Amino acid sequence: MMRDRIYFRMLRITWLLPFLFASVIDAQTLTYSLLPADGQKPSARFDGPIAYEPGGGQIFLFGGRDTGPRNDLWVYSIADRRWSEIQPAGALPPARSGHTLIFDAAGNRLVAFGGQASGFFSDVWAFDLTRRTWSRLSADDTGPTKRYGHSAVYEPGRGRMIISHGFTSAGRFDDTWAFNLSNNTWNSIGPAGTRPLRRCLHHAALDVAAGQMYLYGGCSSGSGPCPQGDLWSFDLATNTWTERTPRNNLPPREHYGMAFDANRSRLIVFGGSGNGLLNDTWEYSAQNGAWVMPTVSGPLPSARSRHESVYAMDRGASFFFGGSTANGSTNELWMLGAGAAVIRPEISQGGLGNVFSGAGGRVAPGEIVSLFGSGLGPMTGLALGFDAATGLLPTLGSGVSVSVNGQPAPLYFVSAGQINVQVPYEVSGSAEARMIVTVNGQASDAITMPVVATKPGLVTRVWNQDGSINSPDNPAPAGSVVVLYATGQGITNPASRTGAYPAGSFPEPVLPTTVNIGGRVGEVLFRGQAPGTAGLMQLNVRLPEGVTSGDGVPVVLTIGGISSQAGVTIAVR
Repeated sequence: MMRDRIYFRMLRITWLLPFLFASVIDAQTLTYSLLPADGQKPSARFDGPIAYEPGGGQIFLFGGRDTGPRNDLWVYSIADRRWSEIQPAGALPPARSGHTLIFDAAGNRLVAFGGQASGFFSDVWAFDLTRRTWSRLSADDTGPTKRYGHSAVYEPGRGRMIISHGFTSAGRFDDTWAFNLSNNTWNSIGPAGTRPLRRCLHHAALDVAAGQMYLYGGCSSGSGPCPQGDLWSFDLATNTWTERTPRNNLPPREHYGMAFDANRSRLIVFGGSGNGLLNDTWEYSAQNGAWVMPTVSGPLPSARSRHESVYAMDRGASFFFGGSTANGSTNELWMLGAGAAVIRPEISQGGLGNVFSGAGGRVAPGEIVSLFGSGLGPMTGLALGFDAATGLLPTLGSGVSVSVNGQPAPLYFVSAGQINVQVPYEVSGSAEARMIVTVNGQASDAITMPVVATKPGLVTRVWNQDGSINSPDNPAPAGSVVVLYATGQGITNPASRTGAYPAGSFPEPVLPTTVNIGGRVGEVLFRGQAPGTAGLMQLNVRLPEGVTSGDGVPVVLTIGGISSQAGVTIAVR
């Protein structure tokens, strides 16, 4: 039996997925979405801050604590729905948790300050996204006292990082400092008069348009309530604090997540620790001067504390990572945005076809098909491979799954505009196959296709006996063997497993198979499931005697009386 490398063509289409922004509407519904993550991902942890790269669609995570403090660096691509660990060159910051992390847009870098390990830190480190290296901008004790559980925001207009409050074993702080990112110097900007009570385990968020930094809640143990429930704003132009007195207050809390929704001019607070673990969501608008609970749809995150948050204006969404739940630490990443921020997958009308022939209208057991539409998966296409341990294709990739008559279907490729998927063999005996695409918990409308015994589709490329690709410049000699690949062969003997490559034998289609080359029947020396594939058949065929020479000799595969598409040709000499 002839063996050859297996060729599998992934079809592509042009796609366009517009970013959808939230409108400024008071009664707007917000939706929580648990963002999927394939492959490697950061360990479950708490007190690990995140930062967002505007326009880049990337969320960065540095450090935090799992079994101990960490100094690993990760990036999550929202488009690809994947975490990747970054391996910086050179020296790394010491491991830590409870520090802060901002994105310095002008410098295209991350900036981390403070935190705790066996002791406390007040150093400043920057990670250059271009050079992929860390550098220390400021040593310990050159500005604020060492601390943990403080807050920090990035002020883009003046290129500053503003930090406030926090604590060490020596107690809690009520100071406010600015770090100049152009010359790496600290300046104390906290006023001598009115200021929020000493505290830690809080967050701050910046309303860039109004020039106001909001600080909420936290813990003032030793000098006041723990948890706190007060709200303050710091005017960056005058360096003055003002206590806000909303008409109604949300329950006090610490270790919550907070972000400022710049598209809707709302301060967002999620979860935290107060009267136990919380998973409530609140909004504050300076315009109406009140905390309100917005209408929230979708699956809610479980109650948690010590999670971290960031807002992405170009996505119209807040993101919450990690934290401690009743079941321990988590590495979940949740998105909260207006209903329009969650895209429902749609399969186009007539958007199903054999992956090689494009023929649609019906499906065969085990056939590899392409689904076309919008919102079907990540913006950047992702090819999926077999699990080395199980020998199976995944049924979930980048938050994408396809069900056929309620059964998960194996995935070869996922993207926003196209999915390549194997129809389960289990549809055999059913009159119809009902297919649904689910992306990040959002399900498409079902499409229904009749089930037929076979629907062969040939790969348009043919291989010669020596393993080279057949072409007019490299024709197949008369009487030689050529190698073809196809899908849609139907039920096999022995039975092929859905999504599994063959093990020990190469299952053959149970229905009669012929290959016609140039109007003559070729001798099929081998017909069976191709090694290392699922749903793909390999055929080794000897060219029939008397076949006419030429560059465009037609090839037709027939299985169970059903023929493959026209237009597949080989060159013969």
